[in-house]
Amino acid sequence: MSSHSPTMMHYASHKDKCLLHYQSSYGEFDMTDSSKRLKAAREKAGYASAKEAAEAMGISVPTYIQHENGIRNYPASRAQRYAKFFRTTPEFLLYNRLPKQASSVELGPQLLVIGKVEAGVWQLQADINKGFGQTFTGRPDINAPMKERFGLKVVGSGMDLVFPEGTILECLTYTQGQSLKQGQPVIIRRSMADGTCEQTVKEYFKDGEGIEWLLAKSSHPAFQAPLRLGREHGEEIEITAIVVASTRFW
Repeated sequence: MSSHSPTMMHYASHKDKCLLHYQSSYGEFDMTDSSKRLKAAREKAGYASAKEAAEAMGISVPTYIQHENGIRNYPASRAQRYAKFFRTTPEFLLYNRLPKQASSVELGPQLLVIGKVEAGVWQLQADINKGFGQTFTGRPDINAPMKERFGLKVVGSGMDLVFPEGTILECLTYTQGQSLKQGQPVIIRRSMADGTCEQTVKEYFKDGEGIEWLLAKSSHPAFQAPLRLGREHGEEIEITAIVVASTRFW
């Protein structure tokens, strides 16, 4: 994750959640205790299982499970990676050492960028979500399973008047029939019969006749035409996720 400060925009209601850090005594390193602290950090970060956390980090599931179960020790370099992902410190994981003074900091979970949105580019779905692994801090007030939360990177000018190129979109998996507000940013997939698809971000609108439309606020004329949700002209257009926040790193 970039060390620069991000600018974040929210698209849902907010309620405070805080992660409290308390004073703890320093103790000698113990593999069993370090594995227990690793599990506690993973649960505090919102990951329901070791497998889910390992997959989100993009690391070997068996190796992580062995670290969490205390079967194998993990080195300082791996503790640093775990600490960054779970929003804690390597000193806590390895030595049970925390800041001496209590502090209250609002933290969100570390989410994985799994792919991109790019208007005008048609690819197989597997190629769209390939070659990414960047992590970013998600919103702390989203109550949803971690497997339904992910990031997508904006490429190109398909929605550049709202989301410039390079923006990271925080997304939640869309459920069919889920209620959407007018102007809600959504991720859509346009699929052709040959198996190729285009993954883009649009804004959702429903007209007075109940017809659902997808609009792009783009500076590029080729991307400005509205799209009708559903199947027409040999292609299927569907909503796959909703955008709940956007982050830009400077």
